[in-house]
Amino acid sequence: ECSCGAGMFMEAVVSTQSTGFKKFVKDVADSKTKYEESLVMQTEIDNLKKEIKTAYSTSLVQHERLVKLIYIHMLGYDATFGVIDAIKFAQQSSLFYKRVGYLVSSLLLDPGREESLLLCCSLQKDLNSESVVEQSMALTAICQLMGKDTISAFLPTIIRKLSHPKEIIRKKAIDVMYQFLCEQPEQTHDERYQKALCDPDAGVMISALPIYLKLTREQPEKYRHMVKAFTDILMQIVEGRLHQSFNYHSFPAPWAQVYLLQILKQVGSNNKQLSEEMSHVLHLVIARASGTMTTPPAADAAVAVLYQVCDTILSIYPDHDLVLLVFRRIDELLQGSCIKIFLGLQLLEKFCKEQPTIAKPIIPKVYQYASHDCEEIQLATARVLRVGVTSESLESASQVLLDLLARDTCSKVVEEACCTALAEMGKKHSPTPVWYVSLLLKILQRGSSNDKEPSTILNMLVSFCTSTTDPEVRSLLQAHSDETTSSQLSWLSIWALGRYDTHFTKATWWIERIGDLSDNQKIWLLDSMIVLVSRVGALPPELMSSIQPYCNDSSPIIRQLAVELTNLSNLDTRFNETDALSALISELGKSAACDIENTTAHQQFLKKFRKRANVAPQRNDMEAVSTDISKQRITVPGKDGNPVTSWVSYHEHIPEETSANEKQEPPLSQPALRNVNTWGKSTNPVPKRPTTSSDQAKC
Repeated sequence: ECSCGAGMFMEAVVSTQSTGFKKFVKDVADSKTKYEESLVMQTEIDNLKKEIKTAYSTSLVQHERLVKLIYIHMLGYDATFGVIDAIKFAQQSSLFYKRVGYLVSSLLLDPGREESLLLCCSLQKDLNSESVVEQSMALTAICQLMGKDTISAFLPTIIRKLSHPKEIIRKKAIDVMYQFLCEQPEQTHDERYQKALCDPDAGVMISALPIYLKLTREQPEKYRHMVKAFTDILMQIVEGRLHQSFNYHSFPAPWAQVYLLQILKQVGSNNKQLSEEMSHVLHLVIARASGTMTTPPAADAAVAVLYQVCDTILSIYPDHDLVLLVFRRIDELLQGSCIKIFLGLQLLEKFCKEQPTIAKPIIPKVYQYASHDCEEIQLATARVLRVGVTSESLESASQVLLDLLARDTCSKVVEEACCTALAEMGKKHSPTPVWYVSLLLKILQRGSSNDKEPSTILNMLVSFCTSTTDPEVRSLLQAHSDETTSSQLSWLSIWALGRYDTHFTKATWWIERIGDLSDNQKIWLLDSMIVLVSRVGALPPELMSSIQPYCNDSSPIIRQLAVELTNLSNLDTRFNETDALSALISELGKSAACDIENTTAHQQFLKKFRKRANVAPQRNDMEAVSTDISKQRITVPGKDGNPVTSWVSYHEHIPEETSANEKQEPPLSQPALRNVNTWGKSTNPVPKRPTTSSDQAKC
């Protein structure tokens, strides 16, 4: 029935092409530039928008219009204006029109969009249909259209389809379950997944493998008990027990093998017992893939399976025999074509991390691939040398990468990879600090990094030189700090200016050319000048006049540094440590005196409130004075104890200080002090009155 539907679809497409549709396709094909193509497409889009607004059109015209929308979408233009027509077409009773409607809707709608909700009724109807074709089309559309919000509406029906007598329906149903799992990872149905994995049809079984791959990546411990089931399925595939339709040029089900090997990689990681259980089948897989790797029709599939089985062996608990077998296969891959070399280098990178001692002899063979024409192979070579180089091979490996940096065809990506590899190799295995600094200087000389920004290597060099006190490193840096503004060494020269120079000769050269520098270089230069002035002394007047304009620069950082440099240079003499400490103490003394004066002023201001506290009658309920700031309304206790509301300031209720010989507050007497315990609490508690509702409201 499915084959009849597909044949009917193709026959109808060929027979219903109108002259306008053929002309549209021909005009697009004859377009010689992107501009001509866009003109044709825009004209057709405008025509389609006008046709959609017409009151009536036949089904054949609507079908041709939807096919044009597919063509427009394939060429990268917006065709979402025809979504409603596609949704209407999906609700047709004809299988041919329904299929086109579902196809266009799947292309133009993203999962979870509001328009996809209009298809829910049509999809439910087709899922419950007796036609296998309608059920198959509905399941395919659900995978493309339904989002997280609509899963609950279709899940019961999809679960029933897992037991459908037709294997095509069961296969598509498990595909829908995988999409639901991706949308809602917290909802799993392990029993139904296991049922699909044990399905008698191989297609349904293979469709369940992506589900288990996703689950084992998230929770590998939960599915380690299923290792025997996975190894049995892989054994059946390697022995060729599946139908020949699953083979690729006589190589048995390579995609299923890759899925199963990835699953075994997850569940067997850091588990010795499970790794031993799967070692036998891994031997068979690697032997079968190695034997087919030289057969042209199936070579690509065999190489893919060989790469995955080697990756799995390196990821599980190490087995010595399997590791040696992987080492031999890597050596064979490195002697093949470009794709084999690339995969072999990727495996060798991981092999060097897991088994550095065994991988040591093969590292010199990798040097030749640094000069390969393929950029991906060059990147893979740099990554291998970064993790596989030892102290003995450091000199030769660093020279290989330096030669690659010096090539005119070296791209920006390869340059960054080589610089990173050289820096890590030197930091890890360099014999002396001078050797490491000289290596970084060679990288700066040969690299073609952007001169307007400091490179990562330069920052590493500056950080290392700041933390070391080796005099040989200092002399080496002074020898390479040339006066130039056109390379990464210019940044090094600016940095060394403040740390190592003892006069203003080089500083004069740089300040005369400060207008040609970028903003970041100006920041570095001003910072170095501050360090130099603090070490040597004040700037000469001619240099100071060149710095003054930058005190009003638009950049706040440059402006701040220029002001700091000017103020520092205007000091009469440089401070030594004792003078600096004395100046600091003096400044702190002035600051403390200012704080005392401010505190005295505040005490005078608060004295009126203390006076008011003495005048106000004492109350046992401790009723507070409330102030409404928005209206300046003041509530104060009256003479009889009742609150009095006033619209005037506090000064009308509080007597002002008028005389100098005003009566002072009496000091605390000795009897009053006897009622205070050592913790500051009175030993004579004040009796509390019952709390009223008004008090609660005030609280």
